[in-house]
Amino acid sequence: MIIKQTPVERRLWASGATGTDKSEGKLVKASADGNTMSLLASASDIPDGVVSNPDGRDGTDGNGGDLIRMNHPGIVQVRLNDTPGTIEDGTDLVACDDATVKAATGAAGEVVVAKSVAPNTSGQGGCLHDAILVARPAATPETAPAVTPGQS
Repeated sequence: MIIKQTPVERRLWASGATGTDKSEGKLVKASADGNTMSLLASASDIPDGVVSNPDGRDGTDGNGGDLIRMNHPGIVQVRLNDTPGTIEDGTDLVACDDATVKAATGAAGEVVVAKSVAPNTSGQGGCLHDAILVARPAATPETAPAVTPGQS
């Protein structure tokens, strides 16, 4: 039985939430109560989704917004970090501590949350960017195992 066609639901901001103004495209964690959400506060957390149509779109904190779940099958807009790095079509995007995203660097601990479907050749930050949501640890280069002298 299909309960809902798309993984989008209306959520309120958790009690005491601040900085939710201009939250369109920012990463969020859903609260266990099933009613609220909070902006992602750690780049090492896997978010539950992205905010869309927030009440605070006009620059004021609002009551909530739409939570687009990470398994959304379509293209969504994510908010780029102020220094997003070089982004091309297909670039992995990772979470930042301020609930935004930037180009993956391959550093240990990065969490890939989206894949770009458009280039950002100007390097402009703080703007909305088209992407497909994913949630997985970033690939890190493999290191060769240490060889003890006398071993082959």
